[in-house]
Amino acid sequence: MENIDWSSLSNDDLYSIAKKLKKEKNCFVLAHNYQFMEVQKIADYVGDSLQMAKVAAKTDADMILMCGIKIMAETVKILNPNRKVLMSHYDADCPLANMKTPDDLRALREKYPDAEVVCYVNSPATLKAESTITCTSANAVQVVASIPREKTIIFVPDKNIGAWASYKNKRKLIMFDSYCYVHEQITLEDAKKTKEAYPDYSLIVHPECRLEVCKEADFVCSTSQMIDFVKDNDRVIIGTEIGLYYQLKYRYPEKNLAPLSSKMVCNDMKKTDLRCAVRALAEEKYEIVLPDEIMRKTRRSMDRMLLFI
Repeated sequence: MENIDWSSLSNDDLYSIAKKLKKEKNCFVLAHNYQFMEVQKIADYVGDSLQMAKVAAKTDADMILMCGIKIMAETVKILNPNRKVLMSHYDADCPLANMKTPDDLRALREKYPDAEVVCYVNSPATLKAESTITCTSANAVQVVASIPREKTIIFVPDKNIGAWASYKNKRKLIMFDSYCYVHEQITLEDAKKTKEAYPDYSLIVHPECRLEVCKEADFVCSTSQMIDFVKDNDRVIIGTEIGLYYQLKYRYPEKNLAPLSSKMVCNDMKKTDLRCAVRALAEEKYEIVLPDEIMRKTRRSMDRMLLFI
């Protein structure tokens, strides 16, 4: 599809091109829950990072387009090593994922050589490769609970998920000071004010929020668990990136939903718009390629996590 004036195309044009390209290229399109609704509409599956990778592994597609951020595309590639995996935007990444390096983790492991290293799945493949087990936001508490209490645990990179897992398990974890700025910015005062504004609503928050905010919530859960919660509840405050709130409002217009804060916007997730996603599929420029050794080590860590899914 050469010589296309991408700037002149309407959304309807882009939807039509996406449909045609997906068929021609035998491409399976994934979109994260935080993506714009226009992007979600071209996806074959919308979900959280691990859900997307697992679903893609079951398709017979030759190619996968990941509408999200780099660390999620890497996870898709690790679980789909023989497929071509494309990113929807060339530099959509995660500040949390890049606050600490594999060298930082190796230095920590030297201090605690016998420790189990639990690594949040939304991390670079190079960091997961240095861990002994991966976890998700949904099963971090369960993964930590599975490790014998006499064993030292290093938890990376998100200090807030680590703090929640530590609190729920009543055990000390050794952690980085890394955080997701989207969730970290929300204070206990913010949570209380929103609850006061919506007194008969349930507050659900992502464990990337601060521990005091999590304690204030009615339910602490992953994005996929939030979706399940809203299916069965009519008045809910959504405590995560604003994209999930818009998705749920689109799915359930009859429900009474409110965002915890309109400030909860991930700038990297919002780099991908519909035009960008369709063009990425057309041009196949942003392929994810990982070294075999990184793929092998990361898959070993992730396979242990999959026992908890």
